[in-house]
This record gives sequence, structure tokens and C-alpha cells, in this order.
Amino acid sequence: MENVAPSRALNRRSTQLLQLGFVVLAVGVFLTIVGLLMVTIPLFPPNHSLFGLYNIVGDLVFIIGLVVALIGVAMAIRAVTRRKENDLALVTGQFLGQHLDGRYTFIRNINRPGLGYIDAVLIGPPGALVFRILDNVGPLANEASNWLKQKPTGEWVPLGFSPTKEVVDDIQSIRQYLAKRSLADVPVFGVVVFIRDASRVQVVEKVPVVPISLLDSLYTNLQRDYLSKPDRIPQEAVTVIRRYLLE
Repeated sequence: MENVAPSRALNRRSTQLLQLGFVVLAVGVFLTIVGLLMVTIPLFPPNHSLFGLYNIVGDLVFIIGLVVALIGVAMAIRAVTRRKENDLALVTGQFLGQHLDGRYTFIRNINRPGLGYIDAVLIGPPGALVFRILDNVGPLANEASNWLKQKPTGEWVPLGFSPTKEVVDDIQSIRQYLAKRSLADVPVFGVVVFIRDASRVQVVEKVPVVPISLLDSLYTNLQRDYLSKPDRIPQEAVTVIRRYLLE
């Protein structure tokens, strides 16, 4: 099994975002300077009928320039800090690589327009499998899309986010992404994976929307659904999907 991340594509998009951020910053600085000059160097005397309008326009240009400059700075920071690797996905891919052959590709750390961020996607003859990978510890409970965690006091409280909802959203994004590329018939599955073993995390399930698994039992659990039919799509389609997700 190939375990790969689209590093070159991520680096390219980060560079493009950084360049765009600098352009936006330059435009913002220019507008800020123009607005500041309009405010400090009035072109009309105070008794002129356009004096008030001129000052208002100057203030607006100055404020717009500041906002644009801040957007440029935010874009540059986003480009520099963009994640290039997902360690949890890397570990998951290494585990699956012990069980799956060369027909499969595990693509981790997907982050691209039209898809957003996805922990990982496994592509193979059974179809596409979307992963949400977590390293939470302690007792957890899942019912449908709702998640709870148990505090040291024994009280159950909301987890604060729903891994189920996140993976369902990612499944929908992958389906739409493939449909736009004439691959609407590709079956897309999802799974929530905890990389900790049973001594560190315990999950109580009730009618889960998507399968939930610990890493050490992941391959066995996948045989019940994703791997239960190993020839849903031809290998040619697997190759095409791999190319689309890595480009």
C-alpha cells in the first residue's frame, strides 16, 4: 500500500497563498497611506462645501486600507503555518500498510480548494474511505452524531465537537468532488479512528452513523463494511482518483 501526502501540491498552494497575501498587504498599505494623506493634507479649505465629504472619504479609505492590510497579513500567516503533515494519519497509514497490498493508496493530510481539510482518504478497489483520526483518551460515548466524554468526577459532558459530523461532511465533500470529475458512481465510506489502545480510550457506541474503531482493530473492523466487497471499482478508477487527490 502506498502511504503518501500531497506535499508538493500543499507547498505550491502555500507559496501561491503567500504571494497573494503580500499583494493584498501591499494594496492595503497603499490605501492606508492614501487615506492618511487625505486626512492630514486637505485639498479643500474648512469652509468649502466639499470639505466634510473629503474628510469622510479619507477616513473610509484609511479604514479600508487597514482592513485589507490585515487580511493580507492573515493570508501570509496562514500560508506559512499551513500543516504539511498529519502525524496521526501517518501512523494510521503505516498500520494499514501492514495489511493492504499495492492496489491501495492512503492519502493523508488533504487540504485543497473544493474539499477543505481531510485527515486521510484510502483509495482502492472497494472505493474511497474517508478518515477522521483522533488521539483522545478516557471514556467516550457516541449516539448517532452526538459525542460525550466522561470527566474524572464521573460526569458526562459534551465532547465539544462531533467527529461523526466532521467525517460525514468530508464524505459529502469527496462525493461532490468526484462527481464533478465524472466519478459520481464511486462508493465513499467513512470511519472514525482512535489511535490509542483500549487501555487509554474506551468508546461506548449506540447506533453510530459511521463506524468507530481503535487503530489496533481497524483492519478487522474494515472487513465488515469497506473491505467486505473488494472489487467495487476498477483499478483504472483508483488511479484516476489518486491523481485528482494528489494534484
